[in-house]
Amino acid sequence: MTVIIVLLSGAGLLTAYLLYFLFTGIFSFVIRPRTKPRPASTSKLNEEWQHKRPEDVPDQVKIIADFTDALSLRLALIREARESLDISYFSITNTESGLAILSELLAAADRGVRVRLLLDAKMKMLFLITMKALAQHPQIEVGLYNPLNLLKPWTLNEVMHDKFMIVDHNYALLGGRNIEPSYFGLAEAPLANKYDWDVLVRRDAGSPADQSVVDTITAYNELLWQKKSTRKVWRPLRKSGILEGIHAAAQKFSAEHPEFYQETVADFTRDMIRPDRIMLLHNPLNSWRKDPWVTQDLVKLASQAEKSLFIQTPYATATPPLLQLLTEAAAHMEVYYLTNSLASAKNLPAYPNYYFQRKKFLQAGVNIYEFQDTDSIHGKSFILDDRISVVGSFNLDSRSIYLDTETMLVIDSPELTRTFSDYHRKIIGQSLKVGKDNKYLPSDTVTATPVLRGKRLTYFLSHLLLRPFQFFI
Repeated sequence: MTVIIVLLSGAGLLTAYLLYFLFTGIFSFVIRPRTKPRPASTSKLNEEWQHKRPEDVPDQVKIIADFTDALSLRLALIREARESLDISYFSITNTESGLAILSELLAAADRGVRVRLLLDAKMKMLFLITMKALAQHPQIEVGLYNPLNLLKPWTLNEVMHDKFMIVDHNYALLGGRNIEPSYFGLAEAPLANKYDWDVLVRRDAGSPADQSVVDTITAYNELLWQKKSTRKVWRPLRKSGILEGIHAAAQKFSAEHPEFYQETVADFTRDMIRPDRIMLLHNPLNSWRKDPWVTQDLVKLASQAEKSLFIQTPYATATPPLLQLLTEAAAHMEVYYLTNSLASAKNLPAYPNYYFQRKKFLQAGVNIYEFQDTDSIHGKSFILDDRISVVGSFNLDSRSIYLDTETMLVIDSPELTRTFSDYHRKIIGQSLKVGKDNKYLPSDTVTATPVLRGKRLTYFLSHLLLRPFQFFI
C-alpha cells in the first residue's frame, strides 16, 4: 500500500511538472502580448543616427565574403591581439577549424592577452572538458550563455545566436558565420555553407571612447557576460593533455592548410572603406519572449527606402508581421528576396516554413530568387536603395525575431554597398526566379538543381509535423 501511494505521488509530481513545463516553456510563448514601446535609451534609429555626419565616424569597414578569407582573418586577428580578445559565438566545435582557433587563443593568452570566450550553452559547442582545460589558463575566461535550467523551462527557448569577436578594442568582426568547417570551405556538399558574410571594423587610432561602433559592440558584449544566466566554466580539472592535443591538432591543420596562414591583418585592411554612418542593432536580453527590437529597427529602415529593398536570408517563417512588412514595402518599391532552393537548403526544421508557404511570400508582391546549388547560403543581409547595407546574425524567422539574441551592423556607404551588391549578383546569377504561379521561370543560363525524392519528402513531413511549433524554429 505504501509503495502504491509513493508511486501515485511520484506520478502526480511528474504530471504537475509536465503541465508546468508545457505552460511556461511552450504555451506561454504562443500568447502574443502587446509589444511595449522602445525605451528612448535603446532606440537605434534615433537622432544620433539620423544626424550623424561622416566626419564624426572613426571607423572603417570591409565585407569579408570569401570563406578562405573568413578563417584567415580570424586567425590573423587573434595573432594581432596584444591586450584583450573577446570571442562570443553561437557555435565553436571541436573540429579542425575550431581547434586551430583555440590554439591561437592559447598562444595569445601565453603572451599576456586577456581572453574571454562566450558560447551558447545549449546548441553546438565545445566539449565541456575542452572548455575546462581552457579555463585553467589564468588569462582565459570561459562563459556559457543561458545553460539549461529545468526549473525555468522558458529559458530553454533562448539561444545566443550572435557571432562576433573584438580585438584590443580596435577591431571587431561581426557576421553570420559559426566557427565550424562548413563555413570555411572545409566541408563538401551537402554540409557546405560557403556563402556567408562578415564585416571587419577598424577604429581610428586615438579616436575618442564611445564614438566607435567597436565600443558599442563591446558594451553589448558586457551585457551578455553580466546576464544572471551566464555561467562561468570553473577551472578544476585533473591533469590532462587536452591543451597539448589542441596545439598538435592546430599544427597538423596548418601543415595541411597553409592557405589560412598566409595573410596578416594588414593585408585585410589595405582597402577598407569609411562609411558615412554605422550602428549596431540588437535584440533585448530578457529570457522570455522578446520585444522584436531588430525587426522594429529594420522596419523603420525599410520605410525610409525609396527605390528598392533587397533581402537575403537562408530561411524565413511566414508570420503575419513579416508578410505585412513585405506587402507594405512592395506597394511602393521593388522588393527582391534571395534565399536557398530546396536543393541548397540545410536547415530541416526552419526551411520548410518558407518553402511550403512560398505562395504567401509571392502574394506579398516580392521578387523571389532561389539559389540553385548543393552548397548553401547562410548569410543574412539587407540592402536599401543601393546605399545602406545590413549584415549580421538575424534570420527572418520567429526565433530571430522573438527568442534569440541577435546582432546586425547597419552601414551607410554607397561604395561598400556597391561591392556588397556585386557578391549578391553573383549568387543571383546562379539562381532562378519564382513566377507568380509558384514555379520557376525558364532561364537560358541556369537550370534547377535536382532534389532527391527522399529530401523532398523529409522536408514536407517536417513541415506538417512542426508547423504548429513554427514559432520555436
